[in-house]
Amino acid sequence: MSDTYDVIIVGGGPAGSHLALRLARAGRSVVLLDRKRFPRAKPCGEFMGPECLPLLEQVGLLERVLELGAQPVARAELYGYGRHASGRFGRIGRAEAQAEEGRALGRERLDAAAIDAARGAGVEVRENWSVARVLRDESAAVLGVAGTDVDGEPFELRARFTVGADGIGSRVARSLGVHQKIPWLDRIALSTRVDGSPFAGHAEVHYVEGGYFAIAPVEGGQATLNLVIDRADLPGGRPALRACLDDHLARAPELRERLTFAPDQAILACGPLATTTTAQTFDGAALVGDACGYIDPMTGEGLFFAMRGAALLAESLVPALSTGRCDRLALEPYRRARRREFMHRRAMGLMLQRSLRHPRIASGILRLLEARPRMTDLMMGMTGTSVPPRELLRPSVWLDVLTTRRVVSGPAAGRSAAPTPTTAR
Repeated sequence: MSDTYDVIIVGGGPAGSHLALRLARAGRSVVLLDRKRFPRAKPCGEFMGPECLPLLEQVGLLERVLELGAQPVARAELYGYGRHASGRFGRIGRAEAQAEEGRALGRERLDAAAIDAARGAGVEVRENWSVARVLRDESAAVLGVAGTDVDGEPFELRARFTVGADGIGSRVARSLGVHQKIPWLDRIALSTRVDGSPFAGHAEVHYVEGGYFAIAPVEGGQATLNLVIDRADLPGGRPALRACLDDHLARAPELRERLTFAPDQAILACGPLATTTTAQTFDGAALVGDACGYIDPMTGEGLFFAMRGAALLAESLVPALSTGRCDRLALEPYRRARRREFMHRRAMGLMLQRSLRHPRIASGILRLLEARPRMTDLMMGMTGTSVPPRELLRPSVWLDVLTTRRVVSGPAAGRSAAPTPTTAR
């Protein structure tokens, strides 16, 4: 098979499907390949910060996501080492979030909605097609991809441009020779569903010895429970998933007593949760979303990276295709924009990961956040993408954070009165 398209996109998650939608609506012929069939379960925190909402609206998905029951998440409760901090979205200094709450929706529904929209926009979607490698010419420019189709038969597809949006273990990135692991952060995530009643309206993070739990409410009265641990702490492999989950829950009794599991509830696993790439743009190809590299965000911004990355790539790729340029220099604006928008967040993720691996440091951070709730708000703003790094240079931000106090008392803290100035302690 040797069909030719403007763009081949490998991977049908938020990065791939959003990019496909944007390109198709710009009049480009697009084929999207995914090795799974939708809807499909996927280990994920399933949380979208406030800045994801306008990105969903831009591709015409916001109304559908709300119809599917996406749950509001207005605040986060952080627990660990005898400490409790609470943070919420909103104004910090001059920076104000697009909304005062994010949303959470199961990936089965979120991804299927985007795939359906892509089909409706004219994208050719091929499910159960597995890509093994990219095709290259004598000059190493990418010409397309090769792999096996839904019937297990070998195929080759060619396009003017190829995009790897195939996630953490991206086969496109591996085939291009740019995929790398981050050895010191070899972590995996276990994901399952629990009764969401105790977590309505907010997310929680519980830090325990050896890892942390993250919980967010999703549709259908459930919540997504994720446990992130070092891969070495799961020596029994997949058969030991439930035992591993129970062992770590025993270290967080205040969480365990509020959890209700459905009978025979499946537990999914994915990892490693720390990869990087040495390049993201090439002659005839680019990477987007987690295929570019992934740092376990614990801050819930992974879906933003995917959606925003798709928007940035489309901004460069549409004019490049119009002018007939497929070299990596044509995508230089995308490379620069990615660096500008994501580099500081990646650095923050690495810093948090290093710090929280040491109980004394983690306890100290939580003690500070407990004493200064507006610091927790600032952290949520930074990781929820509503507070750009330049805002940290404004004295008004730190005046707000250090001299404004709000009452925090248990899980209902996010519903307390508005912040009021007080003397800094």
